[in-house]
Amino acid sequence: MKRTAAVVLAGVLCALTLCGCKTSGNPLPEGMEEEIVLTQGREVVALLNDGDYGAVYDRMRDDAQQTSSQEDVQRYMETVLEEAGAYEKESEAMATGQTLDSTGEEYGTAVFYCQHEKKDVLYRIAYDQSMELMGLEIKIG
Repeated sequence: MKRTAAVVLAGVLCALTLCGCKTSGNPLPEGMEEEIVLTQGREVVALLNDGDYGAVYDRMRDDAQQTSSQEDVQRYMETVLEEAGAYEKESEAMATGQTLDSTGEEYGTAVFYCQHEKKDVLYRIAYDQSMELMGLEIKIG
């Protein structure tokens, strides 16, 4: 059950975050600033690693909250931490722009490569142009 919820959440969030995604570092949508996207993204990474899943959930915009719960976010992150171990440090970061194929909505994603005790982890934190959290993806390796 625990794994199923994490997989479902991961699938929903991946679809939201990765639709139309190109990893070549597309420019952010007009009006979005790289430093703000990265700063807000780092805050979410810190909240996740501090176990403050409620604060992450509260930052999500309405449509993201309708497809997941605070408990889903918690299970998703706990599954990652079980395999990767505790957060150690950020290795690299970038902000990139994407467009949702289904709606044409442009958004920005903060991408962080981080070292954990056992394995490296990739965090993708997606924001709409109003800087509301759209979704997140966390991948090991």
